[in-house]
Amino acid sequence: MSFLRRHKALSVLGGLLATLLLVTAGWVVYLDRQVAGIDRFGAGIDRPNRPVRAEGEALNILLIGADDGHGADVRDMLASGQWTPGVMRSDTMMVWHLSADRKTSQLVSFPRDSWVPIPGHDTQKLNAAFSFGGPALLAETLEENFDVFIDHVAIVDFEGFKAVTNALGGVTVTVDGVEQTVKGNEALDYVRARKTLPGGDFDRIRRQQNFLRAIVAKLKSNGTLLNPIKLTRLVRNLSDLVAVDDNLTSGVIRDLAIDIARSRGGQVQYVTAPHDGTAMVGAASTVSLDIAQTTALFDAIESDDFAAYKAEYGVDALPAPGDVN
Repeated sequence: MSFLRRHKALSVLGGLLATLLLVTAGWVVYLDRQVAGIDRFGAGIDRPNRPVRAEGEALNILLIGADDGHGADVRDMLASGQWTPGVMRSDTMMVWHLSADRKTSQLVSFPRDSWVPIPGHDTQKLNAAFSFGGPALLAETLEENFDVFIDHVAIVDFEGFKAVTNALGGVTVTVDGVEQTVKGNEALDYVRARKTLPGGDFDRIRRQQNFLRAIVAKLKSNGTLLNPIKLTRLVRNLSDLVAVDDNLTSGVIRDLAIDIARSRGGQVQYVTAPHDGTAMVGAASTVSLDIAQTTALFDAIESDDFAAYKAEYGVDALPAPGDVN
């Protein structure tokens, strides 16, 4: 009799496991379909004599925020394969390094006015690289100057950005000492403001990083990263926000989403590339980016030595939420 009971229990357990596997497989298929809706483009970042890629599963993803292009659509330009110089600008440029285990990551922001050599265009402000040659030239500029290998590129569409903040029900930030929940146009105004802030573009960078930090905090607190249904909905909303290079396949994005969910977003450190403040070059106000120190920063990040670098040199890190202008 006890054998029969045990046998029945094993049968029930086997049935539950089979059901769980079927449900999981079905969810993965559904997640793949949502991921497939994200726009892809040929980034053109593969070329001879690139920096050596660090071994392992870590990734460096270039995040670019494109403006409205005076009526032009960045997705249409990317899809056509014909980049029109001077139409688009990139006021947001970040490199997101994800560790191999996805438990930690560093997000390094570059001021738009950073004065750097741009291949084929002498020395210019960094955001001119995207304007002149799109994501390919911006990635090449970063690789050539800082010896960092860019694995993938994602273009952030600010109109899509509004839709995602609406889907999240808004994000809480502190403005003038008061906590506010912003979404839609308010969220867009928060991350794009520059001239009204005392620190100009440096304060805008902190706001952008602060907003991303607030999004991660909300995803953790509302259970999105632990709920397959909510996670899938989030991925679907991302299709309105980003376009990614065609090497960032649906399988890679799906695995990233699952890995990041398992680590509950991991520990993210937000920093600004090392610089010596602003300087005038002719009539242009520029940022004096410390190229040697920025190169050392990326070398440390790719070697998983960020903590040691920070202890020795210090970093321009994102302040606490209440201390962001």
